[in-house]
Amino acid sequence: MATEEFPLPYQAEFYIKNMNVEEMLASEVLGDFLGAVKNVWQPERLNAINITSALDRGGRVPLPINNLKEGVYVMVGADVPFSSCLREVENPHNQLRCSQEMEPVISCDKKFRAQFHIDWCKISLVRICHDSKLQPYKDQNNNSSGTCHTYLHPR
Repeated sequence: MATEEFPLPYQAEFYIKNMNVEEMLASEVLGDFLGAVKNVWQPERLNAINITSALDRGGRVPLPINNLKEGVYVMVGADVPFSSCLREVENPHNQLRCSQEMEPVISCDKKFRAQFHIDWCKISLVRICHDSKLQPYKDQNNNSSGTCHTYLHPR
């Protein structure tokens, strides 16, 4: 069966501040990133879905000093609900920190920090529903976790 017929319903998009898209596309770098995500999310299946330069999203070209990077967005999909660590950015304390342009406190940031500097305020958690109803996704504890979107099969 084609992957399009059974997409990975839980999708998280990360903004990585210290990478350029060309660097991220290198198989060993992408593999390291997926390994870090797998370590904190624990899915059976995990795939990179999309990699986009921050410049394509209105980011600014960095000054050619101090080896600054343009930044890259990486969308990954998994087959299990988001881990508690990924959902930490949703708590009110971290939402307040983000609104004040402060770093949120994310327990698993250290799993990424050695190689990837994640902007946790820009993480996006989405659940793709396979029916026509749009509703907030609820986890086992009836907590909202991401936005539910219908999935339209490509033609």
